[in-house]
Amino acid sequence: MFHRSKDILNQPEWSNVRALYKSNGFTDEELEKPIIAVVNSFNTICPGHYNLNNLTQYVREGIRAAGGTPVEFGTIAACDGMAMGHKGMRHILPTRELIANDIEMMMEAHRLDGMVLLGSCDKIVPGMLMAAARLDLPAVFVNGGPTLPGRMKENNPYGGEHIDHSIIQQSLGSLNTNTMSWDQYMWLEDNACPTIGSCAMLGTANTMCCLAEAMGMSLPGSAVIPAVYSHRMAVAFQSGKAIMTLINKGIKARQIITREALINAIKVNSAIGGSTNAVLHTLAIAYEGEIDLTLEDFGSISREVPHLSPMIPGGPYALLDFYEAGGIPAIMKQLETVLDLDTMTVTGHKLQENIKHAKVLNKDVIRDLSNPVTTSSGIAILKGNLAPEGAVTKPSAIPKDALKFTGPAVVFESEKEALEEIAANKVKAGNVLVIRNEGPKGGPGMPEMYKAMKMLVGMNLGSKVCVITDGRFSGSNNGCFVGHICPEAAVEGPIAYVKNGDVISVDVEGGSIEVLSEDFEDRLKEKIQLPKNKSKGYLHVYSNIVTSASRGAVIPTREES
Repeated sequence: MFHRSKDILNQPEWSNVRALYKSNGFTDEELEKPIIAVVNSFNTICPGHYNLNNLTQYVREGIRAAGGTPVEFGTIAACDGMAMGHKGMRHILPTRELIANDIEMMMEAHRLDGMVLLGSCDKIVPGMLMAAARLDLPAVFVNGGPTLPGRMKENNPYGGEHIDHSIIQQSLGSLNTNTMSWDQYMWLEDNACPTIGSCAMLGTANTMCCLAEAMGMSLPGSAVIPAVYSHRMAVAFQSGKAIMTLINKGIKARQIITREALINAIKVNSAIGGSTNAVLHTLAIAYEGEIDLTLEDFGSISREVPHLSPMIPGGPYALLDFYEAGGIPAIMKQLETVLDLDTMTVTGHKLQENIKHAKVLNKDVIRDLSNPVTTSSGIAILKGNLAPEGAVTKPSAIPKDALKFTGPAVVFESEKEALEEIAANKVKAGNVLVIRNEGPKGGPGMPEMYKAMKMLVGMNLGSKVCVITDGRFSGSNNGCFVGHICPEAAVEGPIAYVKNGDVISVDVEGGSIEVLSEDFEDRLKEKIQLPKNKSKGYLHVYSNIVTSASRGAVIPTREES
């Protein structure tokens, strides 16, 4: 049995530590058992985390029922949806490393034996999985579950009957062009998010919860149970018991988070049409687990699996539909011929055992490999003279007529500058909008160009304009877009040399992104004036030490070998 807390709880040498525990009401009997951390990212700001205090109670009960002693501590959890489109978005990606660091510090300072991690949203989930991989202790991840979707059958832009809060920003473009009334817009505000929970569509939050299950770090079938369903509480209790199984069997996180498990997760991401942010986060988890995985690997692995589940924004279905169709076990059952079924999971069993009885209950929501939504992968990696280290896009969210796009560049030095032009209806069909200085260093913080893309879609320009950036996009974005262009402008990447009028070609299926102007290669040899980094506080520290998005935008935590 894995029990490192004994190192600081043995009598008489460590009676001072025992006395501190006893001042909290712990007994001698409890201190003889494994001490398990319940890592709670609850707050009353982020709706995906609003129910976590309730779930931690069930986790603690599960730990106690299985012979452990639970202790609890908290960590931050910012809401991407609330941070969109303003300077707050620069602070979102950097929280991922803060979360991983917080967990490491608490676990190591107190020599805790294992941990159950509770989170739901975009950067919190990968931050927790990074901590698990870094610490290599027994760990189980539990998410709070997606919200139930809003319902809107008439004029639904996704083609189904469900909507999510992301429709509101998209509809702002419609409101600005007078194709939607004020009353219609206000109805969306009041009805798009009927319950607590992470987003109802397949944004980054739900993508990462699905991938946590796919890589074996969550109980089978748990990723997409709606936040308000009673089964969510039962899973929390069972997860508390599961951590004790891992403790008793001596199974640590790196026995679960392996290269093979991450490859499984990448294939699932492609099949469900997951967020482009999954690229950053999977590379970051691999880094913390000291696993050899590259951006090129992500692209080549993704190409092996077509898009099978048309969820918003890449189709009409919400996470509720996906849950009712069988969820992650069902789609992994569809993919079992291309998955490594010998990977270990938090159940203490191999993946093959976990999905043995899984069934697809709705073949419109989860399709067969022989009947994909598209033959394109969910994620594509592009390269070319504009992105020699790579760039990321999402074929499943791009209209077919925009998978190849060539047009003159209109260059913006920031997201703010681009939003002003879009709001003023100055953007023309056929243009390639270049938004630069928004990478991990240049942003700093690599903000999402969510609002710009949503407004263009609402203005019926989603497939008529292509947006490219060294920043990111939201998992909810659709239209023609390419992000994560590397190297970024702040380190004199080629995107810094693009001029208005340069002809840019984006070929998603061909995997290329090129500036076609004849003088571009000569231009790259010139020295240019870069914007001065005026960031302060943690963003100043972050911008000076963060790595390229092509490496996961991680802060190095060890010396490179």
